[in-house]
Amino acid sequence: MLTPLAVFTQGKPRPVSRERGFTLIELLVVIAIIAILAGMLLPALSKAKEKAKQTQCLSNLRMVGLGTTMYAADNVEYYHHRLGGSASSPEYGIPNDGQWTLNPRVDVLLPSDHPLAYWGIAYQSYTKGTRKLFRCPSAKTVDEWREDGRRFPTPWWLDSSYGISQFVVNGLNSAGTGTVGTTRRKITNFSNPSTTIFAEDSAEQKMEGPDDSIGLFPGQTECLTQWKYSLAPLYGGYKFEFEWFRHNRRGNIMWMDGHSSTAPLTKKGVDYRWYTGEAPLQNP
Repeated sequence: MLTPLAVFTQGKPRPVSRERGFTLIELLVVIAIIAILAGMLLPALSKAKEKAKQTQCLSNLRMVGLGTTMYAADNVEYYHHRLGGSASSPEYGIPNDGQWTLNPRVDVLLPSDHPLAYWGIAYQSYTKGTRKLFRCPSAKTVDEWREDGRRFPTPWWLDSSYGISQFVVNGLNSAGTGTVGTTRRKITNFSNPSTTIFAEDSAEQKMEGPDDSIGLFPGQTECLTQWKYSLAPLYGGYKFEFEWFRHNRRGNIMWMDGHSSTAPLTKKGVDYRWYTGEAPLQNP
């Protein structure tokens, strides 16, 4: 015997489901829209990520600036230097290499006046940080001294990715020439510290003049010629000039008075007086 409900529903046709999946065309349209949105968003995300790295780099340089100033205050207003020459004719200079230790397998720091020492070693106790403070987060390749036959891993060298200007220790042979001398300079003797570069983003660990800095020195038509033409072949033709401008084609600079700023990409170079400490014709 059928129940009333069964009698009511027996023999009625079931409704046909009208649900269906996406067609191939619809899927392709959705994928295309997602790809377009991703293409619009990724450059913005990339710039935001690089901006964060630039901010970290500027923070590193400010900490280095504080440490180097404290060092000079404790050392009769002189930055760290190595003594060479003879007793009758002393010569002063900054360590000219990029190593913190003798090789990647050891952790003992080199003495600050060691021939292989990076200039940052002398200031590490004043910066209250690790060697990572001297590592720009956007650095990719710096001087690995391959011309000397060294073949240490690239990441090991990146703790030495800020270059110091030789002119913050050495005086000029004569004003207006941009040629470095061998006499020491006190920081109190600089008349233009706010427009004099102490250190910056750089593949070169110690910048000495026209061929290894972004300064356009007298008699030169372009900067960084050593890295554009002489040393680049040792690194497979790597475009080293961009290591001075790592952050969306801008480079971070720490000035002698302690403030930090950025400079835009330049092919020919900037006023060389930014390095020598003379009054620049064009302010940064």
